[in-house]
Order: sequence, then C-alpha cells, then structure tokens
Amino acid sequence: MKKEVEAIFLFIAELTGSFVPGTGTKEDKIEYGRQDYIKNNLPELDLSNEEDRKDLHEVIWLERLYEELDKYFSLPREINQLGRYLATEEGYRTTTYRWTVPIELDAGASLLQYQAVLLNDRRMMEMTNMIGDTLYDPWGIEGLPRNMVKKASTPMLYGSNQACFSLWQSAGIEYTKAHIDLYTAELSSGALGLANQFKDFIINNCNPKSTMTIDIWKDEFEIQCNRFRNVGDKTKAYKIWDSQNERYNTVIHTDTIKIPDLDQFRRYFVTLLVHNLDSQVADTVIGKVVAKYGWGIPIHDAVLISPAAAEDTRNWYAQELEEIHRNRKEILQNYFRSIGVTGAAIAQWEDLKAKVVPFEGELRVNPMALK
Repeated sequence: MKKEVEAIFLFIAELTGSFVPGTGTKEDKIEYGRQDYIKNNLPELDLSNEEDRKDLHEVIWLERLYEELDKYFSLPREINQLGRYLATEEGYRTTTYRWTVPIELDAGASLLQYQAVLLNDRRMMEMTNMIGDTLYDPWGIEGLPRNMVKKASTPMLYGSNQACFSLWQSAGIEYTKAHIDLYTAELSSGALGLANQFKDFIINNCNPKSTMTIDIWKDEFEIQCNRFRNVGDKTKAYKIWDSQNERYNTVIHTDTIKIPDLDQFRRYFVTLLVHNLDSQVADTVIGKVVAKYGWGIPIHDAVLISPAAAEDTRNWYAQELEEIHRNRKEILQNYFRSIGVTGAAIAQWEDLKAKVVPFEGELRVNPMALK
C-alpha cells in the first residue's frame, strides 16, 4: 500500500508545483508531495482573476486527495501537521484500502518521447525522463520561462512554419531579443533543433495525395485530404414554378469549386505519426489497466486511474516505448513509404541522423516517463 500512497504524493507534487524539475529524483518528488500533504499546501487563487479560475479544479482535486489520505491513515477530521507527519512515518496499511479519488499520470511531452525512440536520441530520452534518475521538465531551457518554450515548441514541432517570436505574439507573451537568441540557439544545436529538423524532413519530402493508405507500426488505415483551395465558381440557373402567381421564377445558385490543397496538407504528417502512436500506446495501456483494475480513462497521452494502478500503468507505458524503439527502423521505413518519401531524400535523412546523439545499448525506459 505504500507504493499507492507514494503515487498520490507524486501527483500532489505535480499539482502544487512544489517540486522543481531538474533538481532531484523520483524519491525527492515523493517527499515534496508528502510535505505538501503534511502542511495541507493549497495554491492561493484569486477567483476574480480568469487565469486563476482555470486552476480551481486542481485545488479541489488536492483537497479531495488530502481528505482521502486522512481516511487511509485513519486520522480524525481535524488533524494538525504533526499528526500527518507521524502517520506518513509509521501508518502505512497492511490491509487493502479502496481508493475513491483518482490520480492522473501524464507523459512528459509525448511528442518528444516518440521522436526520441524513433530517432534513438539520448538527449530527448533524458529530457523526457525516459532515462536517468533526475526528473526534468522537457520544456526547460535555461534563461527561458517554461511557458515561452512550450508555446513556441508545440506548434512549431507539429508543423507550424512560424518563427518563435510570431508564436509568442499570438499567445500574448512578451519577449526580448535575448529570448529569441536563446531559443534560436536551441534550434541550431539542441535536442529541440533535431525534433524541428525531423518535422521539416517529413513536410518537405512527403508526397501527399487526395486519398492515401497509411502504415504506422501496428496500424494501417486510409486518410483523405481535408485541406482545400478555391479554383473558381460554377453558377447554374433553376426554373421554379410559383403556384401563387402562376409563373416560373428563375433562381441562380453558385457553387464554389474546391480542389484538395495537397501542399498545405503536408503539415499534417508529423501530427499523424505522433498522434497515431499516442493512440496505439494509449489503447494498449488502458486495455491492460481495465482488465486488471476495472476502470481507467485515457486522455491523449495521459490517464486517469486509481492510485492502485499507478505502478503497473507506468511500467506498461515504458514497455510500449521500448517496443517502438526496438522496431523504430521498420516503423519509419513503412511510414515514409506510405506517405511518399522517396530515395531522393536519402541525403537529407543522413544529414538528420548525423545530428542524433545516439543512445547505446538496450533501452530500458524509466517508468517516470509517465510522470
């Protein structure tokens, strides 16, 4: 039962933000969550502020988790810090307990995790907590606020061709030339730069068609272009009998002629690869969770589960990443073939691979890849 409580402490530390990524290990994060519980740590919100109201559900969640832990430790309704401290030092149950408040496990930037295993890049594995003991924030760049990195990186790495400062402007984020220089340096020589080059390789070398059969790992399916451009109008006249006035009236109807915009469709194929892998992994993991624990709710690259299921869920997710890594060459080869990447792109692919910092040996993914 101690592992289940520790899973709750990890989630508490995630909700409160008390643990600073890059400063410690899983055990350190557990201790931060334990201290949050002991001190009844709740973020202070100004409910008249719209941004604060968006976080209200997290405060409610924390309150319910704290109450749940009090019940688990058989503590009285009114309890002080000392009582909670002593309980967490000595009071772990040896009997079963039925948890009523779920926790959420969330991938540490699944976009980067899938690119890490497909490209075998050690840096992306480490920054998304797939390897190593220190827990990092995947969107952490020294000198740049996390929000700036994520607001620029997510749309950019999924296919946007806008510069970082344009994306910051769209998000209402103020920036300086120093911010631009730091982010540009990361794109030039860092792990995010490799992810960006991978995006560019796919966009620049795919050969979209109106209808395509896609092959990704264990999945084969058909897609149709959902981007169109106008090429003109087609007007047609219809005669309609007006029974009241006993005469024909002419009605003019104009249809806009649209054809698939295959060039714009190119930006879809990075999202297609990552989200399909996300879906396959989520289906497999949640299937195992439901089979063993009775329920679970997948949400893209996250899951809502009972604390009892946390350890298994993390291990099952790690196993899926390991399997993708073992089959990475075949997965990429089949996907590239299905989206029309030809041999003419070999030179670009070799240039991309030269920028990979390779992981050596057999990959054993840290279950904390699902934080």
